[in-house]
Amino acid sequence: MKKLYFSFVRLLAILENTLCAFGIIFATVFTVIQIINRYWLHYEIMWISDLTLYVFILAAIISIAITTREDAHTAVDVFMERIFRGKRGFKFGKITVNLLSLGIIWFTMPIFYAFFLRSLKFDEWATLVPWFNTSWLVQAIFVMFVLCVFHIVHNTAVIAFNMYKETRGGGEE
Repeated sequence: MKKLYFSFVRLLAILENTLCAFGIIFATVFTVIQIINRYWLHYEIMWISDLTLYVFILAAIISIAITTREDAHTAVDVFMERIFRGKRGFKFGKITVNLLSLGIIWFTMPIFYAFFLRSLKFDEWATLVPWFNTSWLVQAIFVMFVLCVFHIVHNTAVIAFNMYKETRGGGEE
């Protein structure tokens, strides 16, 4: 079961990394295409700008979940290193910050869930491309919050398990 769980975590990481990398590469390439169209060919294709913006926004939303997965909050880590001295104290601080983050997400989740349900029920159409449904943006943000909760719980459990193993005389896994 443990092997299956960690395989799922690795698969999720690959999927997040792939989607984010694709989004950044796609946005960069199509921005260059749009610049060439607009300034050299004097022919702007409006839907390319909208599509590029939406793909870039999706990549930015996914990058939030990736940052949570990698536990890469540099400013928070620097602050915690100053408050919690030692390796064990730092790990305890990480658990504390993760639990506070979960509390904040838990407090705001009903609001995000209501917006998510509304986006499923009512379509929102783009202004420049009237046939393009933009409700997926709200849905993507909700999925990002769910992924953040998963990653925070996973990271906290790994830290707590490693702390437990260290007190029992074992090393980190």
